[in-house]
Amino acid sequence: MEKSIETMWKEGFLNSDVLIVPKVNNLYDKKSLYIMTKFKKMFLKNIRGIVIGSILLCIGSYIIGAILAGSIVLIMMLYVAYTAYNEMKGLEKIDKGQSSYLFLKSFKDWIERSIDRYGRMYRFVYPILILTFYFGIWFSSSFEGMRERVGEHSDLFLGLHPGTTILVLSFAILMSIFSKVIHRKDVKIIYGGIVNKLDSALTEMEELRD
Repeated sequence: MEKSIETMWKEGFLNSDVLIVPKVNNLYDKKSLYIMTKFKKMFLKNIRGIVIGSILLCIGSYIIGAILAGSIVLIMMLYVAYTAYNEMKGLEKIDKGQSSYLFLKSFKDWIERSIDRYGRMYRFVYPILILTFYFGIWFSSSFEGMRERVGEHSDLFLGLHPGTTILVLSFAILMSIFSKVIHRKDVKIIYGGIVNKLDSALTEMEELRD
């Protein structure tokens, strides 16, 4: 049966004739590069999903007669995708020549900084998207009959139903306030598996270092 990494590590220090530690380092080097490579693939896949999704939404908005709202959403999401792509370039600046532990620590720090930056950006992105969807759909040609029926039973303010508008505005404000928390949960859902592997590898290394 193959020896565990921890056993190999300890034996490498107890027996100077056995060159085990370099082998352990090599294993962690490969594991570190694997974790980052998998993360980058998932990150690029997410960026492509944002671009494709925003294009489909724009096409759908054109069909229902809300091309202005669809165009705003498209521009906004393309900006998010462009920002994400530039953000990913920061991974290339991490020194791959340093130890696996420091390499993964730098990688984890990059993830935390990225989450924080995106949390601040989504403070504006979330409410803009919500309000754009609401106004775009409400004033679209497909909802013209709905607007007329609502106007027959209640007074409209600037063509909007006051109660619904207040509810949507409140939701947009809450999304802005809790943007960092929401984004962090999104990251956990999408990248939770790879982040757990990263944390597990760092924990193993820290235990061996001790």
